[in-house]
Amino acid sequence: MTKNILIGMLLVLMAPATVFGVEYPWELKKDEDGVRAYVRQVEGSSILEYKGVVTVDAGVEEAVHLFEADARTVEWFYDCKESRVIREESPDVLIGYFAINMPWPVKDRDAVYRRVLTKDPATGAVQYRTSGVPEEYPEQKGKVRMPYMKGVWTFTPVAGGGTEVIYQEHSEVGGHIPDWLVNRLAVNIPFNSLASFRDLLSKKKQK
Repeated sequence: MTKNILIGMLLVLMAPATVFGVEYPWELKKDEDGVRAYVRQVEGSSILEYKGVVTVDAGVEEAVHLFEADARTVEWFYDCKESRVIREESPDVLIGYFAINMPWPVKDRDAVYRRVLTKDPATGAVQYRTSGVPEEYPEQKGKVRMPYMKGVWTFTPVAGGGTEVIYQEHSEVGGHIPDWLVNRLAVNIPFNSLASFRDLLSKKKQK
């Protein structure tokens, strides 16, 4: 083992834990009608990370089909007022845009993101990872661009033909807005979005 490798290992062992970040535990904040919403702290941020979990009565293919219909996101995503694809970079990667209503007198927020699709052939799970790319699209009049977002949507088949949907995200909304207001949305967004997503799938199956 070379001297440089030994020095590197010693530096890793001696480094404080904060260098690698602290992963805080999830706290269940709402559990109603089959939908669960969790939040947790994020090191270095006053904004909570959130996660929502629900099982829908539809297969992965059907659930993913609705999720990928970006123009229909306004039908189920909490307070979403606009959603569209800006461009496709490859069959599995796109740049998207969405805008959400904010309570008066706070200005509406919008975000530009890159979405990357991956599939697990062993489990049949489908995952979409999103990361904010605010510079990829001009800022829009009357809206504040979110400077940071990172999220993941996971669709996993479960026994009986259903799909477990997990939505997890952390973002910074930008501009001047109280942290308490943003953190209140940390429960409303995942809970209401997943409840509406499930209900929309159910209505589709009933037709």
